Amino acid sequence: MTRELDRIAAVGLAEPPGADLGAVDWDAVVRDTRDERIEALVGVALARSDATVPALVRADVQHAWSQRMESCLHLERLALDVASRLDEAKAEFRIVKGTAAAHLDYPDPSWRGFGDVDVLVRGDHYDRAVAALCAAGARRRSAEIRPGFDRRYGKGVCLIRDDGAQIDVHRTLASGPFGMTIDADELFGAPVWFRVGDVELPALPREQRFLHACVHAVLGDSPPRLAALRDVAQIGSHPTLDLEVVNATATRWRIGVVVARAVDEAWCRFDLAQSDLVRWARVYRPSRFEDRALLAYIGPDRSYARQMVAAVGAVPGARAKARYVRTMLGVDRGYVGAHDGSYLARVRRAIAARPGARR
Repeated sequence: MTRELDRIAAVGLAEPPGADLGAVDWDAVVRDTRDERIEALVGVALARSDATVPALVRADVQHAWSQRMESCLHLERLALDVASRLDEAKAEFRIVKGTAAAHLDYPDPSWRGFGDVDVLVRGDHYDRAVAALCAAGARRRSAEIRPGFDRRYGKGVCLIRDDGAQIDVHRTLASGPFGMTIDADELFGAPVWFRVGDVELPALPREQRFLHACVHAVLGDSPPRLAALRDVAQIGSHPTLDLEVVNATATRWRIGVVVARAVDEAWCRFDLAQSDLVRWARVYRPSRFEDRALLAYIGPDRSYARQMVAAVGAVPGARAKARYVRTMLGVDRGYVGAHDGSYLARVRRAIAARPGARR
């Protein structure tokens, strides 16, 4: 990936690339755009530029942007269907990530493409929400470790429909130790609303959307995709973002290190001007817990298994920790066979994944 793509992805935030677009290595940009999920931002940058760019390049960029927007329209219709079914099931929810960001955080929804529908569901409504969506034809992409595990400890589940569309049902914002420290109940205060067609859909307030963007950017793909970093910069640059609320919430949730890392990465990649948020991020000093927890997501041995083992330290109370460990080891036979081969192999894998284990 090139620095040119970083500059293009900063359209609307930093100084526009302008005439410099004529000197861009467009073969590299077009090649990387889809992987970084920024077809829309590249399209916007090129549409706003009068640089001399080959007609075939403009056509390729416009085609990719149009395809992404067509897909997003299909996913918005799916989001409306998901919302309707969750309402019928009396499962409280918030639409999160791409769909909400496109409508609430960008100058126009056409600036933000997305590839699935993400919905956050209140924990005690989680099972009936998943059941309602599966009854409508979706299916789990992977089995649950054991009945009730997702509702109590998991981040959520990916559901796939027959047409290939994906619905990510979240119980909280992250897996592993940070998933344990984030207070998921706080996410169900008063929602903000955005309109798709003639329907109002609930979303998280701006400060929580910003924290979610940081969590997704740092704890998701490694290295983070440009689309995820752009969300951090887009929401973090908003003049009404309440930094006191962000700081207080990040402290309660013990995710300050995640927020600081996301902000620093986004501002460096997009070469953005200093701000109070950036100054806070660059002097932030994480706790020992935060440093150790972060390694499960970004270290050389990052894996879901490592995150779930690292989460033991975030479970409050000795009895609760013991219950969590028993749940992790006492999984269903079908899950063990598919993922570990045997119970003994699972125990060995858990030992190897614990923090500080020798490799």
